[in-house]
Amino acid sequence: MLDGPALEVVLTAANSAAQAWYGYDQGVVSGILISPDFIRVFPQTKVSSIQGITASCFSLGNLAGCLIAACYGNRLGRKNTLRIGAVISAIGAVLQFLSFAFPQLIVGRVINGVGNGMTSSTCGVYQAESCRSDRRGKLSVIVVLHNVVFYCAATWLTLGCSFLPGGYQWRLPLALQLVPCMFLVALLPLVPDSPRWLLMQGKTEQGLEAIRRYSGRGLEAEDPVVQSEYHSILGAIRIERESQISFTHVLARRDRSSHLKRLLLGCGGQFMQQFGGINALNYYFTIMLIDNVGLDEFKARVLTGCNATSYMVSSALCFWLIERCGRRVLMLSGLSLQCLAYVMVAIAIALLRQAPYEWGIVAVAFLFFYYATFGCTWGMVPWVYQAEINSLAMRTQGAAAATATNWLAGFICTQFTPTGIANIGYRFYIIFAVFNLAFIAVVYFLYPETAYRTLEDLDVYFDRDSNHRTIIPIHDTVAKQSKRPFEAIEAEAQRVAATKADAKGIVEHVEDVRGA
Repeated sequence: MLDGPALEVVLTAANSAAQAWYGYDQGVVSGILISPDFIRVFPQTKVSSIQGITASCFSLGNLAGCLIAACYGNRLGRKNTLRIGAVISAIGAVLQFLSFAFPQLIVGRVINGVGNGMTSSTCGVYQAESCRSDRRGKLSVIVVLHNVVFYCAATWLTLGCSFLPGGYQWRLPLALQLVPCMFLVALLPLVPDSPRWLLMQGKTEQGLEAIRRYSGRGLEAEDPVVQSEYHSILGAIRIERESQISFTHVLARRDRSSHLKRLLLGCGGQFMQQFGGINALNYYFTIMLIDNVGLDEFKARVLTGCNATSYMVSSALCFWLIERCGRRVLMLSGLSLQCLAYVMVAIAIALLRQAPYEWGIVAVAFLFFYYATFGCTWGMVPWVYQAEINSLAMRTQGAAAATATNWLAGFICTQFTPTGIANIGYRFYIIFAVFNLAFIAVVYFLYPETAYRTLEDLDVYFDRDSNHRTIIPIHDTVAKQSKRPFEAIEAEAQRVAATKADAKGIVEHVEDVRGA
């Protein structure tokens, strides 16, 4: 039976496979939308609005999948939600690569999206709930990084397949979506479910065993490290959820744990990620290079692949940055540099007619710069943040709501990007520059640091009896510092002591967030 580092590797690999679909779809669609055989089979996609719905309907499916995960994720558990999502995604993938009619293609993409919505909203929660706090950020980055790795792989794959005859140009890349699905299903039996979910369900023996396996190699259940984590989680459950509350009370902010505030922070991070402009580029990067910059198809495909490779390398840097710098620093610096990149792209495209070669180079360079900045900041942080910020009672619903926000915002950006580029040209890029600039103040005053905090530390921070306010004052160092605050260490010691003093050591009554 796996435990310690080996178990962490398998868990991270399984969740990485679950996250891979999103990036792979972006890379594949960016390449197949300009494929001659794809256009021959689906000539409708030459119209900008139809082109938009072909790409964006995947996001609508993801939105539905997130809602399913929110409603049934706590009943199913993290592993079963991933299993069901994988099966649904596989059905959608088969429908897509066997499509000969446009409606079948759209239905396949929507079904594929439903499964991906279930997996993408669950894998981050599963990872965060199972890892130690000092490794949670790095391992979560590895999971999200596979989004970018598969985006990169898909862009080069579609370039290679563009030289193949007939339907192989686009059917083969779509069929290969089944690969991460098979990996996920094969790895899930090797890992236990989330220890926090198990304890929340009253499965104390299984929860303790899961904590033992995730805490280190060769540990016993009586080991102080295992017992401290076990009692800390039980204490947090007891403190946080002393009585049943309805979702109406959450919306009215009558709960102790600030569920609504935390849910909105997770959703806000995903909203800002999408309206920072990433999906406006991901699905249409090749088309932008052809239509806006004036490159031929082959050069556009090669540059898309080079950009995806640069994007992947920069995203990998976040593995070292996310704990050293903290979430806030990465978000704030990312927004500033992304704003600069979009301003320069808008200027370059506006002046393109005066000197096509020179300003074309400037436009491409700053598109690369945008991706490099996004990769090591906003490409990773919102996914990690949404899994950390929500309380145990709302973690499934909160992550699903945040991921649903990502897909809804992504749908809006993806749907209207072709029309925006066609109608307003360089001004379209100014819109995203303004969004990035405005989001700097939102992050600075609303988003507390989560680095080096346990998930239970964040429960203490957001407790209604704490001294922390919704608007973060400039002098609030606890909310901003990347190191673990002393107040969190002290609160954990008190929580563990109180739980150990309980003769039963069992949670008999928990706060359960339910529909009114």
